[in-house]
Amino acid sequence: MSDDADDERPRTAPDSFPIQVRGWDEEASAHQLGNNIFSCVQELSRRIDLSGLDGITIAGDYHQALADLDRGYETRHVLTASNDIAIGVAMTPSVIRNGKLKSHIVLNGHFARGLLDTQHEFFRTALHLLAHECAHVEITAAFDRCFPDTLLRTRHDNAHQAFRWDIIQACWDEYAATRISAGFGEDPTEGYEETFVSVLGSTRQTVNDAIRAYRDHGDVDRIMIEAYTEYGRLMKYAAYHMGNLDGLAIAIEDRAATREPLEGHWFEPHLNSLRTALRELWNEFGAWSSKAPFERIGDIADDMIQEGGVIVTQLPGGELYVDVPGSMEDMLAFIAAAGSRP
Repeated sequence: MSDDADDERPRTAPDSFPIQVRGWDEEASAHQLGNNIFSCVQELSRRIDLSGLDGITIAGDYHQALADLDRGYETRHVLTASNDIAIGVAMTPSVIRNGKLKSHIVLNGHFARGLLDTQHEFFRTALHLLAHECAHVEITAAFDRCFPDTLLRTRHDNAHQAFRWDIIQACWDEYAATRISAGFGEDPTEGYEETFVSVLGSTRQTVNDAIRAYRDHGDVDRIMIEAYTEYGRLMKYAAYHMGNLDGLAIAIEDRAATREPLEGHWFEPHLNSLRTALRELWNEFGAWSSKAPFERIGDIADDMIQEGGVIVTQLPGGELYVDVPGSMEDMLAFIAAAGSRP
């Protein structure tokens, strides 16, 4: 897991930190798993800055462990694992400890079990999962150093700003995490690629269907949530894929399964803009002087969503005005359908 050069690097993880193994049926293996993960984290911390690590929970009851996590502040938000095209099996939420922002890793015990033994068939899978979550610790700490009192402490002015920053942070965090963790354990390229290509093929139609439904229900908040959620999801999975490719120094042109569906696709120029914005953030990692480079990701989301037929405008008084003309292909399809009626 480490080479001689890595052995010379100092460890950045705390000398001790809490590791809880819960929902486990064998006490001896739970103890072994905790010890193994502690050792892995210490070694990973030679390559990943883990000074912001709060602790680790390995849970056989993963969903309950997320809900039970002490975040260190009052919140109504209950942590839940993603459950769409990609099923969430690990999360590294921010927490407040003694007034300081930290990161706590929560791992699904079924997937972390591979770390019980280096000869386990899923050891490399589990190691990559752990490295990816450790990368989130470094990314969160770097953002917090540049913009203190922002994460967990900032309220957005309106729903539009909240949607933008959800997308900004998801894209940046996953791009950086996959780039940092590339090369640890298994190669996840095919999985990221398959997920991205699948979402690429369905997103515009999903939002077009939501716009058609809006013509009946007229709920502006609902269509805005649906549009930002679906297009934001596509951008997030693109960021996963691009970060991993950049971490492994692989060009899109060398991945036919990515290149071919992108050629001439409406998302292609947006992906190019997103990749440029993320690479620029990476080049200034931890030395950002303003949030303007992050806002560029939000601008890309707004441009894409407007092109998709949902236009959100902030009025001088701060109110939001939402216009839903629909995408061009959606309007053409509507016209064609109307023309075919007897």
